[in-house]
Amino acid sequence: MYFEKMTKLNYDFPSVSTMEMQDIFRRVVFTESTKNNQGNFETYIVKEGQRPEDVAEDFYGNPEWWWLVLMCNDIIDVESEWTKSTHEVNSLFSNYLSGFSYFVFEDLDILPNDIMVKRWIGEQGATEGITTDHYGVISSYDRLLHKIDVKQYAGSIEEGEDVYIFRESSINSGDYNLISGFGSTSCVQPYYGSPSCVVFEGPSAGAGNWPAPLCATAGTTFAKIQKRTSIGNSVVEFEYQSDPINPYSGVIGNGISGDFLKYQNICGMTGTVIYRYINGTLTTDVKAVTVREKAIINNDKNRTIKLLSPSLAAKLSIEMGVLLKGGVSRGTTNIIE
Repeated sequence: MYFEKMTKLNYDFPSVSTMEMQDIFRRVVFTESTKNNQGNFETYIVKEGQRPEDVAEDFYGNPEWWWLVLMCNDIIDVESEWTKSTHEVNSLFSNYLSGFSYFVFEDLDILPNDIMVKRWIGEQGATEGITTDHYGVISSYDRLLHKIDVKQYAGSIEEGEDVYIFRESSINSGDYNLISGFGSTSCVQPYYGSPSCVVFEGPSAGAGNWPAPLCATAGTTFAKIQKRTSIGNSVVEFEYQSDPINPYSGVIGNGISGDFLKYQNICGMTGTVIYRYINGTLTTDVKAVTVREKAIINNDKNRTIKLLSPSLAAKLSIEMGVLLKGGVSRGTTNIIE
């Protein structure tokens, strides 16, 4: 049979238990002529809480045509691709996206599952160390934004505190080593178009018993947390007059001019958007779009879908029956293939 060897998918219907069915969407598609004729489709706005079967019943008068709703919008994974209700969005942030985002100036070599540990600092002359009661497992690192996301943690790591970052040398070895990226020197332009750069060499090796200075560069093996927010309230992109801009863009006068376009220690890049965001001096004309805001924007966009005109739905259903019988030569059907 035509569909026998297709992979299966699970679909969770609200009124019944999860059903396993053939995943037809990997093999059955609209013909090019069907797709290219915009008159074949109509725009539909998904209402709060509607699932594919609800849309099918509302638009086609038959909830069993949920698969056609998905097919019209190239949706394979309903759970991740279908628009979410307000309750589902809130649950996403309460559960999956709970945790903290930490911002540093350094350009670090961070990978998921690295361990961030608070640096313990004694009085002058005392030996430094780590505080194992205060650590976090890194879930992701955005190198462009200098943002470290931590969802699993113990204790607390606050803004202004120093941290070490360790990586397990091999899976389940229990042997952890410091990652690279700390102590890198830099010569940076304090603003875009500056004719010269400012060299930051930082403290010399061995001067590690004091809290990290604003620029923790040469000789250090740790970083200072410059900013901490919840993951949901952390920046995901910047906009100027509603247009996306590079985090390394310079804020000059009444606008944005140029960008530095490179990954590096941003300690001295005081004119950049990302520096000003971390430092808390971002101008009001530059918007820091948060993870939560972006998720809501994308979810709202997903509410606008397209659906095959009801006048063609019945014909498509017949063609699907033909394909299900198998042994169909190409070109036999007109709407799908």
